Amino acid sequence: MDTDTSEQALRREAIRRRLAHESRKAICTDLGRSTSWFDKWWAEYRHNPRTDFADRSRAPCTSPDAMPDPVVHAVVAMRQTLEAAATTDTKYGFIGPGVIQDRLEDLHTDPLPSVPTIDRILRAHDLTHPVGNGRDSAYYPWPVAWDVNVIHATDIITRHIRGGETIENFHTIDHYSHAVSLSQFPEKSSAIGCEHLVATWSKLGLPQIEQLDNEALFCGGHTHARILGRVVRLCLFCGIEPLFTPFYEAKRNYQIESFHSVWVGAFWNKAEFRNRAHVQAEVPTFERWYHTVYEPPALGGQTPAEMRRGVPIVRLTLPLARQIPEGRLPITAGRLHFMRKVKPAGHIELLNETWDVGRKWMGEYVRATINTAKQTLTIWHQRDADADWRLLKTRQFRLVTPYVSRFTFCIFR
Repeated sequence: MDTDTSEQALRREAIRRRLAHESRKAICTDLGRSTSWFDKWWAEYRHNPRTDFADRSRAPCTSPDAMPDPVVHAVVAMRQTLEAAATTDTKYGFIGPGVIQDRLEDLHTDPLPSVPTIDRILRAHDLTHPVGNGRDSAYYPWPVAWDVNVIHATDIITRHIRGGETIENFHTIDHYSHAVSLSQFPEKSSAIGCEHLVATWSKLGLPQIEQLDNEALFCGGHTHARILGRVVRLCLFCGIEPLFTPFYEAKRNYQIESFHSVWVGAFWNKAEFRNRAHVQAEVPTFERWYHTVYEPPALGGQTPAEMRRGVPIVRLTLPLARQIPEGRLPITAGRLHFMRKVKPAGHIELLNETWDVGRKWMGEYVRATINTAKQTLTIWHQRDADADWRLLKTRQFRLVTPYVSRFTFCIFR
């Protein structure tokens, strides 16, 4: 156990100040620490935002070699099978140690390794993919929420009731306070996505940025080029900037992914739900517990409700919601963003089109921003956390559906 609490406090202070946009050099000078010290704990925080900044023992609690070779080989083979995703059984789903343990238990593996042991085996065989850089030299510019409702993240987790009923669970989390909004539907579509977001913004408040993955219902589909889908149009109409994470990198949406785990363990696995109505009847009880009792590790001993107490919230009230046109929404003035990793050929893909960035930037993460009023696409790169964003490219981006009007949905933030 780390008993040097003053050192832990310094580490926490360094990260707090960095998240407040203070420079790395100034932080190290004030705290009397080296930049390598800062880099170590910044990397630790990026890898695990829930870290307690305690010293870690260099000696493993157990060795992966302590497990019989057949078990070690079974762990490695199962991970490789899950990652290959070559069958309908493995095409979707998680690949972590817990999933591997469940699969090995189904195969009656003896002895059954613990989750920490499986993790150590994976690390020993270089089969882990920690949250962080897409490759060693690629810096990922994580969006930072400095206040309540700066960034929301929305995702869907599908579950099945015994008997076959499917429930699409739409979850949204506020990055700063970890407050959530939950909706349950029998299917998923862009119209349902909009319904969930309208309900969320009326409850949690309107965010500045709505972070989404590249699922078709969010981005507008994967067939036609330059189509701004219904969810994107709703965000723009309400003065919100959509931000799409990189393709196939769920770790970039780790806040909502972490909440999914809490929801599964503390809610879904705790009851035998009869149908969707039963789930919907129980969700308010879970939400009250989550917001007023549960203390997410990243909040330092506070509940989501405590984080939001006293903060002025601009919500989507019923009179404002009635201003949203029925049917097909217009494209209004605003910006939408795409985080992308440059492919080896030097290009990125967004809205079903390929855009050249340059082979010089292959393997690096860039932010592509579409301005609907100017009808431009700009591509930006940030070298590291201390560097300013650099404009790499500016291109014309003609909308398939013409931009029709300035933002008319008046909200004073």
